[in-house]
Amino acid sequence: MSSAGVRGVGPDLALVGAARSGTSFLAAALSEHPQVDPGAVKEPNYFSRELGRGEAWYDGLFRPRSPRLLRLDASMSYTFKHFPQALAALAKASPETLVIYVVRHPFDRLVSHFQLHRDYFHNEPAATLGEALSFDDDGIYAGAGDYAHWLTEIARHFPADRVLVVPFPAVTRDDSALRQVAAMAGLSDEPLGAARERASAHQNHVVSFRHPAFQWLRRTVRRRGWYPAIRRFVGQQNLRRLRGAMTRPAPKDSVTVALESCSADQVAALHQLYEGSRVAVAARLEEQDARLGLDWAALWAAETPPRSGVGGRADEASGHVGEPG
Repeated sequence: MSSAGVRGVGPDLALVGAARSGTSFLAAALSEHPQVDPGAVKEPNYFSRELGRGEAWYDGLFRPRSPRLLRLDASMSYTFKHFPQALAALAKASPETLVIYVVRHPFDRLVSHFQLHRDYFHNEPAATLGEALSFDDDGIYAGAGDYAHWLTEIARHFPADRVLVVPFPAVTRDDSALRQVAAMAGLSDEPLGAARERASAHQNHVVSFRHPAFQWLRRTVRRRGWYPAIRRFVGQQNLRRLRGAMTRPAPKDSVTVALESCSADQVAALHQLYEGSRVAVAARLEEQDARLGLDWAALWAAETPPRSGVGGRADEASGHVGEPG
């Protein structure tokens, strides 16, 4: 197995985004592989918001280094615009890490991201997407889906042969994303089928808590730093079952309805973001396909036609909102 050239505290596999693009499912599938160390938490966010804790804290989230074990860090905040230093810090600590960046239809991803904060985390007071975007000074929602920006930033810090850009359908429809990551990371492919099956419970649909007490319990566990120990003791699968018992599916906003809550200026900006992201990803996937022998550009083209939005592809996208995140 390749060590990815990284034997310090940093990760060998870095799943850096985009949020709500099938990353939880892909991270869960990789975590089930016997040659992957997923750490005590899925998203340590060390290179974004937790650098002040120091390397010893980060190192303590993982098992002791082994030549046959790859560390996985699946922190979506590394491609949030209010953490502009995150990718540079990651590259400094792990210059040869394999960076995995998953992309989804920008409007589907945007609405799912907004709903996650409104209905699950309850840290979004806005009732509609338009209202949320009006106060989104940090660009949490639209910024996380600015693929043109993030592809440029990733390319600044990591060579092309250490980056894998993955279209959403390659994660959710078949094993192609998982198998390509395994091939590039030097993971044996025999356990992949079982790993994907066990990870099927990790399709991260948008949910809400059944009772406010469950929401309070979650916040208390996180704030007091108990989560890593609980996850280690209980186990990833049992923790997922517990979460399922405490939550229920949240009503889904269709993309059409969500965009109708936006102003004309907001819709115009979102269309500009969509087109820039669509073109940038298409160009990157064409180059990547030629280099790796893949056919992912066709998946992206089918997912994101040139015209999208109210009256376009996004009207059909509402069924995708809330899929693996």
